[in-house]
Amino acid sequence: MPNFFGADVVAFDGKQRAQSGAPNPALTNSSAAIDLPEEALFDASGNLWVTNCSDPVIGAGTITQFTRKQLDNLSKDPSPNPNVTLSDNGSFDIFGCPYGQAFAIDHSLWASNRFSADLVNFTPSQLSAGGVQFPNTKIVSSSFGQPEGIQFDTAGTLWVADIEESEIFGFKAATLAAAQGTLADLTPDIINSSAGLDGPADVLVDQSGNQWVSNCAGDSVVEFAASDVAASGSPTPIVVLNSTSVSTPPGNSFSLSCPQGLAFDKRGNLWVSNSLSDNEGSIVEFTPDQLTASGSPAPNIFLDSDPAGDNLNQPALFSFDASVK
Repeated sequence: MPNFFGADVVAFDGKQRAQSGAPNPALTNSSAAIDLPEEALFDASGNLWVTNCSDPVIGAGTITQFTRKQLDNLSKDPSPNPNVTLSDNGSFDIFGCPYGQAFAIDHSLWASNRFSADLVNFTPSQLSAGGVQFPNTKIVSSSFGQPEGIQFDTAGTLWVADIEESEIFGFKAATLAAAQGTLADLTPDIINSSAGLDGPADVLVDQSGNQWVSNCAGDSVVEFAASDVAASGSPTPIVVLNSTSVSTPPGNSFSLSCPQGLAFDKRGNLWVSNSLSDNEGSIVEFTPDQLTASGSPAPNIFLDSDPAGDNLNQPALFSFDASVK
């Protein structure tokens, strides 16, 4: 879990996630290279990639990689130097607050730049080399405002949540293939402009192909049927999860407060990170039974920040380690 204002990435183990509370992280990566982290994403080898909205030199941002071995050794070395760092050339030509990221089937990495409003792609060889790497592919679009979370579905469509435009964009696999190796100015193949979208921060496609979206501005999570987002339109969500009051040791908080990241665990529970809930943020879990109908369900699990925000401090986009059950 990346803590935007905490400038670290933290991990909570299964025991900590089994009951509500404000646990201290089981592991903390407080590397000096982590600067305003936005997403923590694992690759197929268990290495951790972190998008950093800023950096100490020019502020354009970086993408850093920590190896599986470094992660396993965090209890002994909680401030490792990244194994790989992708950085800007000093003129914001590469990064402008990298936010969301997603691996394609060819193991290349796509990232969204929130402030420069584009999508960039790096090949596996570029990822291995690190340093200043001009994107193999860059996509710009007049549709973009501030793209944040991105994700591929099983058909190879890349979905983009745009928090400023309050829309979800889809670029099909054939479109991405045609753009490979170029700077492309594209109109999205699919635009979801539903009235149910209100400042979307992340988009997640489940096993059935349905689309889940976190509405930061709307304090809600919505689900769209796969058939309703197969083409551009303004579909009505089939499920809307609204916020409700949650009792916490400091007082009352909200179940959804500027929700950011979305992730399903292997049991089908939906986990949501809240950047503004309670003290300095929270993480909540909804069970599969709570996801079948609209309402304001109380989370099954509510992981709260402590008063100082030492465990959670504006958590952003996250993912589960492959070993998580």
